Amino acid sequence: MKDVFTAIPEAFRHLFKDPVNFILFLIPGLLAVVIYIVAGTYALENGMALTKVVINKYILSQNANMFMYYFVSGLMAFLLFMLVSWTFVLMIGILSAPFNSVISSRIEKKIRGQIPSDNRSQGIKDVVAGLGRTLFNEFKKLTVIIIATILAMGLNFFPVLFPLALLLLALIMSSQFLDYSWSRHDLGAGACFKDVMGNFFANVISGAIFLLLVSVPLINVLVPAFATSYYTVLWTKRQT
Repeated sequence: MKDVFTAIPEAFRHLFKDPVNFILFLIPGLLAVVIYIVAGTYALENGMALTKVVINKYILSQNANMFMYYFVSGLMAFLLFMLVSWTFVLMIGILSAPFNSVISSRIEKKIRGQIPSDNRSQGIKDVVAGLGRTLFNEFKKLTVIIIATILAMGLNFFPVLFPLALLLLALIMSSQFLDYSWSRHDLGAGACFKDVMGNFFANVISGAIFLLLVSVPLINVLVPAFATSYYTVLWTKRQT
């Protein structure tokens, strides 16, 4: 259990003091920001142009036109903000998967006494080389997460089962980042389940902490890379 807390500072060091890992951590976040700015600007501009046409067609009063235009503008901006808030972490998670896979591999090598390359371009090449396998594994993982999340939401309808839903969500959170190490070592489903249940309380506590962090704006951007580093440290130290 003590590893749950002692792994935190080491995970920070591996992520922020290794220049290659730090670059690999920054890239998906910047990509997500650019995607949202471009897509959000396009949606807002086209949405407001359409709104203006509709208002001018059906509302004759100039004052009413102005009121409706600014009201709809504010409403669309609010809805766009909510959409970004709900989907940004998911977008970061998907974009960062290939980068996190390389980060996890580099951290494990370092813990085991090997020396990963300090070449930044080699780090990017490693991301590209493992892109297909990582994305395929990520979509399989996403399918399991969606099914388990729906199950957890269903349990919420029964107040007595609410703690069970939280346990399930915490285990999902820890498992999706432990999976980088599991996949790298080709662990079967049985071995993965044994690993989760064999460290049940540590996985539940750490998973609950990351669930809380995911709900905090700005900090949630750090979660995928930091959780990858954290669970790689945790898993590797259990094997040595």
